[in-house]
Amino acid sequence: METGNIRVFRNECVDLSGRPVEIIIDETSFHVSEKLIRAASPFFDKAFGGEWDESKSRTIELREHDAEVFRTYLYWLHLHKLAVRNDEPGFAGNEEYIHLAKAYVLGDFLSDFEFKDAVLDAILEKSNSEAHDGRKWNPVGPVIRHIYDNTLDCSKARQLLVDLYTLHGRGDWLRDWADPEDLPKEFLLDLAVALLDKRVRPKAATQLGPCHYHQHQPTQSCYRKKTPTKEAAPSSTASSI
Repeated sequence: METGNIRVFRNECVDLSGRPVEIIIDETSFHVSEKLIRAASPFFDKAFGGEWDESKSRTIELREHDAEVFRTYLYWLHLHKLAVRNDEPGFAGNEEYIHLAKAYVLGDFLSDFEFKDAVLDAILEKSNSEAHDGRKWNPVGPVIRHIYDNTLDCSKARQLLVDLYTLHGRGDWLRDWADPEDLPKEFLLDLAVALLDKRVRPKAATQLGPCHYHQHQPTQSCYRKKTPTKEAAPSSTASSI
């Protein structure tokens, strides 16, 4: 049986010594090694190592975050794996992207840049992996809204979404798979700019010919080819009586 790298060096192991601290999210309580979480997150390092009340109570409550997403974060801290995989096609599989988007925002809040990088790697890995139907599915709808509502303009997560849509996207990703409310103006602007910068320019609009933009059918004559009919000139001789 293949065991893989079951042996590691001692200096590679996670330090779980010391007293635990408590993190409460949505009435769910998590206990984790203080050394472990402070080493990974500057936010927790400041919270539990400074003059905050949390450093005395050894408890902190994180509001506006998801308990299941934080569970994913703790799993990452201990095993450096993301327990998020969902190989269902369509909207069901998009739930993994939504979970990863929330995880990225959590990592941003905690200033854990390694976790954020791992989350973006997971998004790329999923976009290149086949679902149960044999197709590759990319993030749509709520994923875009959550990233754009909770990150800065310079966010690498925003850049990744724009690149996925620019390089691999189709019109139905926006037309059929996304609610207009889930498409922020900033994303559409970023996407438009990226598409304009990267598009192939086979012809200039002025080289397509004037009829390219006309309303008449290809089988119909253009107004340019029609000449006004000339009225018959009056006779120079009077008719006889």
